Amino acid sequence: MGPVTTNPWLISIINMTIVFGVLAALGVLMKIIQLVDPTQKKTEKPVAASAPAAAPAAVAAPVQDDSEVIAVIAAAVAALGHSAEQIACVRRLPEASWTQNAHIEAISVRKECF
Repeated sequence: MGPVTTNPWLISIINMTIVFGVLAALGVLMKIIQLVDPTQKKTEKPVAASAPAAAPAAVAAPVQDDSEVIAVIAAAVAALGHSAEQIACVRRLPEASWTQNAHIEAISVRKECF
């Protein structure tokens, strides 16, 4: 075993040098991986198309009658003891996903806090 130092300043300088050296090595490694990344899409030169592609026909979404859904929501709110004046807006969300549900839950929690 070599010489051991008890100087706290020297120990902290050695430790900081090791930490920043490892960080610099990781930065260089990330740059190398970025250059050799096999999953990155290669930019290809555009090839001239011989025939123009046909534009897809726009399909209109069918209009849904939401009156039954709104009636059910109003009945559920009334069953909870709230009045119709307390309902700010009833609208259909395009696709209820986890992100939207989390957003709605965060808003409701925020309202409870204030």
